[in-house]
Amino acid sequence: MKKFKSITVNEATFDAVDRLTKTLLPKVNLSKAQVVENLVKVSLGNNNNQENNDKPDRSSKTTAL
Repeated sequence: MKKFKSITVNEATFDAVDRLTKTLLPKVNLSKAQVVENLVKVSLGNNNNQENNDKPDRSSKTTAL
């Protein structure tokens, strides 16, 4: 895995990522890097998390109400 120290995003995107660290997965605080990684995987159609296959699919959160 390559590690990057930073990316440049506009302020609204940064604020959205910051909010998602607390709301994307209930009862779990994610890092900003974990939020970005999850969103990229979901957008590419690869929402299988190889490290945590036992966690629920986070992409279905918005449809399950």
